[in-house]
Amino acid sequence: MREMGDALGAFSGGSPVVLLLEDLHWADPSSVDLLRHLCHRISSLHLLLVGTFRPEDIERNNHPLKGYKADMQMHKLCEEIALDSLQLEHIVEYLDATFSPNDFPDQLARHIHDKTEGHPLFATNLLQYLSERGYIARTNEHWSLTRAISEMDLEAPESVRSMIGRKIDALAEEDRRALQYASVEGAEFLSAIVAGLLGIEEVDLEERLARLEKTRRLVVTRGEEELPDGTFTTRYRFAHALYQNFLYGDLVNKRRVMLHQQAGEQLLQHYGKRAPQIASQLALHFERGRDFSRAIEYLIHAGDNATKFYGNAEAADHYSRALDLVERLPEEAQSAAKATLYQKRGAVNMNLGRFAQSVDDYIEMLEQKDALTPDKESAAQNALAMTLFFSHRLEEMEARADDALEAAKRAGSEELRLETMTLMGLKHLCYGELNVGLPIIDEVISTARKINHKTALLSGLTWRGCLYYFQTEYERAIECEIEARKLSAELRDGFLLLTSMFFHGLSFGNLGRISEGKAILEEAILKARRNGDSFWFPRMPNCIGWLHREIQDFAGALTYDQEGLQVGRDFHVLEAEANSLINLGIDHTYAGQPEQTASVFAEAREIFKRDKWFRWRYSIRLEAASAEHWLRLGDLTKAREYTERLMAIASEMEARKYVAVAHKLRGQLAIRAGNGAAAKEEFAAALAVLERYQAPLVKWKLLADLGRLQKSEGDQAAAHSAFANAAEIVKQIAANITDESLREIFLTSAAVREVLTGAS
Repeated sequence: MREMGDALGAFSGGSPVVLLLEDLHWADPSSVDLLRHLCHRISSLHLLLVGTFRPEDIERNNHPLKGYKADMQMHKLCEEIALDSLQLEHIVEYLDATFSPNDFPDQLARHIHDKTEGHPLFATNLLQYLSERGYIARTNEHWSLTRAISEMDLEAPESVRSMIGRKIDALAEEDRRALQYASVEGAEFLSAIVAGLLGIEEVDLEERLARLEKTRRLVVTRGEEELPDGTFTTRYRFAHALYQNFLYGDLVNKRRVMLHQQAGEQLLQHYGKRAPQIASQLALHFERGRDFSRAIEYLIHAGDNATKFYGNAEAADHYSRALDLVERLPEEAQSAAKATLYQKRGAVNMNLGRFAQSVDDYIEMLEQKDALTPDKESAAQNALAMTLFFSHRLEEMEARADDALEAAKRAGSEELRLETMTLMGLKHLCYGELNVGLPIIDEVISTARKINHKTALLSGLTWRGCLYYFQTEYERAIECEIEARKLSAELRDGFLLLTSMFFHGLSFGNLGRISEGKAILEEAILKARRNGDSFWFPRMPNCIGWLHREIQDFAGALTYDQEGLQVGRDFHVLEAEANSLINLGIDHTYAGQPEQTASVFAEAREIFKRDKWFRWRYSIRLEAASAEHWLRLGDLTKAREYTERLMAIASEMEARKYVAVAHKLRGQLAIRAGNGAAAKEEFAAALAVLERYQAPLVKWKLLADLGRLQKSEGDQAAAHSAFANAAEIVKQIAANITDESLREIFLTSAAVREVLTGAS
């Protein structure tokens, strides 16, 4: 030892020496003595010793390194660096260092991390396995994947499974049995449950697990917790899911069935009335324990739990799994179970925008005639009709709504009658028959308040707010949608929550409260993505594009409108596609690209020919945009044609903002025709509309047009007054833009600068 120390001292005299010793858990006693000797001399040497070891091996075998390490730590001669699992960013770094350069997709690192849980040895083995199988190959100086990740076999390679097998085989029989029984609970387990399965005292099990954690590193203590019945227990997890999988696979099938049944019974005993909180866990135990009735019961609870947090896709999976198990029930119990499950899955599919699947679910529910009371039949017909409405199948919807109304009459249910009335009102609104539809919606709201029927009240308020929005009564729209948002949260109705947020955000935007409107729409987009919604989400990007265009950010508007078109097409939502096409046409008009404007407008008109769902509403926007397009091109005949069509439909539907826009367009046409007096009459008519119905985004531009006309006629005082009024509105809009860069774009735009200059 002395000669080795002297030699290292001589080596380190000229320059520092780093000595790396791998796998010290295999070191013999004399090598450990040498380490101790060197550490006592190290303060006088330019020497760094680095050693690696597996802690479980020195603990398990009472290795001499164990005592040496404690002695060195006590004298502060060494520092232990415990290595944890690799995080996702570490996997990314390892990939980039090992396979450099590469063009791997981002998902590869995440898949490796998910499969190995960051275990370094498992991760490197899996990557080596992928390379050996040819899934990772070097092509043109780059490392690339030779096939899609979804097509790869990402299971643990044989080398890893063999290593795990050797580790498990080395356990004592009682330790192995304890871990096998624990594996039935899953990746995490409770000592109280496992002790019950083993038929031993919990303290004896916890002592055994503490030893296995220290010497084998197979389990990790998560902490103590109190179960609902007052039982104190300790929660553990397997150090890696592969250990749990291996141990679970070692159990014979009949033993698994018995243990799952017993584990489910124990959990029920401990949780009592709070058992639905762990519904997914109980459903798994009872399904694998072949108690299918209770498996279905808790799958329903699991689905219901998911819907409370708008986890509609997860809920649909639970209900689908339960439906798969219904055939295992006694024949006389199947119809009632199917009716319940199809109703629940139909509702979440509706929330997800999976209308075809939702329609199928409600039709299947109606097939379970033996299980349907008049109430249930009416509810199913009503839900089916609503789903058909939102999937634009209007003729089918009308027939089902009639059936729902008849069933509601047979049931004698005022609540169900109100829900059917909502459908009738929506049908008329969709066809543009507002004088018929609006009184129906108002009656629904009034009656629902009297009888405290929140479901009908939520629908009524949501769609009344929608109509207030369409008819330029934005403050009243906001009142309705705020109340609807609260109700939808209370009732956990994700679909109508997004509906109310959609019109709430748009109403704020139309009042010039740009950032507030944008924030609501962006929040709605996040919720829609999280909830898996495919109905409202595609409609939202182009709405944000509209807000950007209104504050003169034309580049931002174009980006959002292009995204909206792509999303609309990806999700096959014709309305979103048509609206995005209209917005893109307006973008091209502002950019002076008339051919592109004409092209996208023609595409939008083709969609309207195929789809009449709220066609009147989107036609209004298209007529206004078309009139502006032809006016800019100087074709006054076509501009006048579209302006008059706009005036006719906007007046009929009482869309006051667009009535004002039509007057504004008439005024611009009069200016082009050299008739200043007629132009001022039209501008005055537009301002009269906007005095009663606030639409500041339209009003400031209208005042700017008026000021420009008066200035050209030499009436400087009148022009100054018009520009000053426009400037007040502009300043209010700017004050409501919280993003400094967007506010700067707005205030420095040519249109706004003209207003501010005219006002000054």
